[in-house]
Amino acid sequence: MSLDSRLRLAESLGPNSPDALPLLRRAAAERPGDVPLRERLAATAEAAGRNAEAAEALRQANALQGPTQQRLTWLGRLELRAGNLPAAIEAHEQAVVLWPQSASAHAGLGLARDLAGDAAGAQEAYRRAIALAPQDWGPRANLGLSLVLSRQAPEAVQALAEAEYAPGAPRRARHNLALALVAAGRPDRATRLLRQDMGPSEAEVMAQQFAAMARQIDPASASADAGPMPAKLGRDARIARQAAQQSGAAPGRPRG
Repeated sequence: MSLDSRLRLAESLGPNSPDALPLLRRAAAERPGDVPLRERLAATAEAAGRNAEAAEALRQANALQGPTQQRLTWLGRLELRAGNLPAAIEAHEQAVVLWPQSASAHAGLGLARDLAGDAAGAQEAYRRAIALAPQDWGPRANLGLSLVLSRQAPEAVQALAEAEYAPGAPRRARHNLALALVAAGRPDRATRLLRQDMGPSEAEVMAQQFAAMARQIDPASASADAGPMPAKLGRDARIARQAAQQSGAAPGRPRG
């Protein structure tokens, strides 16, 4: 089968098909200077969960054509998922230098630093992202949770205060605010906030779970009477600085 035929077959299979990946690998090997082909390979490898391979394809594309903002931030996300934090930080720092007005670059840098344990550097980057794109709740939600995890609950409440009433605030931001409120010793307000998304009994249970999480983060938390830490929440608190890309659970871990 010719190279063009293999590429047409890979395209017909779609980026989510595992059968497309070997076809694109072979095509990329035969066309070492083809940047769009490497981007296709990266997308297909990412869809297959092969983040390290996808990152390598993007590095090759950047080496061939020079970095673009989209490729650098994409590369940073892939490196995070692959667990390569130094490379993720490097990619996002390069994007910030080249495109200092890019909110997504600053937000990505914040996440990479947070997951590497540099809370102060992460919070600085989140704040820059918020200043550039105040309507984007992602960096704000991540900042709030980062502050809670750094035992700065009052600052987290301040950062997320608008989530209580802003029409466009996502569920994840409200739940991060609820966690911050509990950690700051204001469980009643947290429970009222949680009732925006669930029934009263569910809100009470979640507030108690948040109190247990707050106690693990800071044993001196004002909400130290919450009882044993639920197993799932204990796991979440321990891995809160690991990469998480999709929303859903509450409170949301720092994510991109």
